[in-house]
Amino acid sequence: MKYLFICAANRNRSKAAEQICKGIAQAKGKNIECQSAGVHELAERRVTKYLADWADRIFVMEEYMKDILVIDYDQKPEKIIVFDIPDIYPIYDPVLEQILIKKIETYV
Repeated sequence: MKYLFICAANRNRSKAAEQICKGIAQAKGKNIECQSAGVHELAERRVTKYLADWADRIFVMEEYMKDILVIDYDQKPEKIIVFDIPDIYPIYDPVLEQILIKKIETYV
């Protein structure tokens, strides 16, 4: 499986989710490739159609990001999961980490 995590700038939420998913997958002995990107034009790594097409499942932090992927990147809504995590946490925030672990474990 190939998982793509998306937030706005690819600085905090999606980067943290990518690392957490890799750790959970490794601990469970699952073969899951993880990458992350952002939808904003100034994102550290901006999502592309190629990257979105690469993913079997895409996890977005907010609902509007799903709309962007469906409209601008021609992605099927069924492969996109919305985590509903607002952009209020720094990357290593323990609260963010716990939220992401709980959500990601469902899919690994």
